[in-house]
Amino acid sequence: MDIFVVLGGPEPQLREILENKYAQMNRNQQIFIGVDGGCLQLLDASLPIELAIGDFDSINVSEKEMIRQLAKQMIELQAEKDDTDTEAALKWVMKHYPKERVHLIGAFGGRIDHQLSNVWLILNPTFKDLIPYLIIENAKNDCRFLSPASYEIDKLKGANYLSFISYSSIKALTLEGVKYPLNRVDYAYPIALISNEFKAGQTTMKVSFEEGLLMVAQTKD
Repeated sequence: MDIFVVLGGPEPQLREILENKYAQMNRNQQIFIGVDGGCLQLLDASLPIELAIGDFDSINVSEKEMIRQLAKQMIELQAEKDDTDTEAALKWVMKHYPKERVHLIGAFGGRIDHQLSNVWLILNPTFKDLIPYLIIENAKNDCRFLSPASYEIDKLKGANYLSFISYSSIKALTLEGVKYPLNRVDYAYPIALISNEFKAGQTTMKVSFEEGLLMVAQTKD
């Protein structure tokens, strides 16, 4: 099962992502959740809304009523609250679809505080169990998260660059099968190792580390 959580950020490129990246996926194994204005993106793409959630402060009354009629379930949040709309949506997903792959769409662009909130939410202990399952993406960026262990990463179609960004100090970081390899390197501070690439002719690489939290981003211009 793949859960697509669609936010109201500008140009989420939902159709492009589904057609170019997930065209072979069984639609019956896809669940779509609209967060605030993201519901309009789902309606525009003629996709079913399993859940509409948010304070809906970014849409008008008629749009909200249309969403209410078409969504399978709607949860309207207070404007003043501790959780962001995105965090509330992810908590719902973790409760109803635990250990399923979660695609966060529309998290980039627009307000910088919204964007940083989205890429930092994985630091919240509440979302620790999401680390292996969360993908924050748009048509040009695919960001996934790793806890300490050894992994084999497959090259995504069309991606030119491979970056490793830590959220903390990191211990014994090893990169194999890439243009700029590392062998058990420690960093005492968060580090952004950007614009690496898969080694020529290779479609997989290996990464391992012993302490820290790592974002792996495959991107294209």
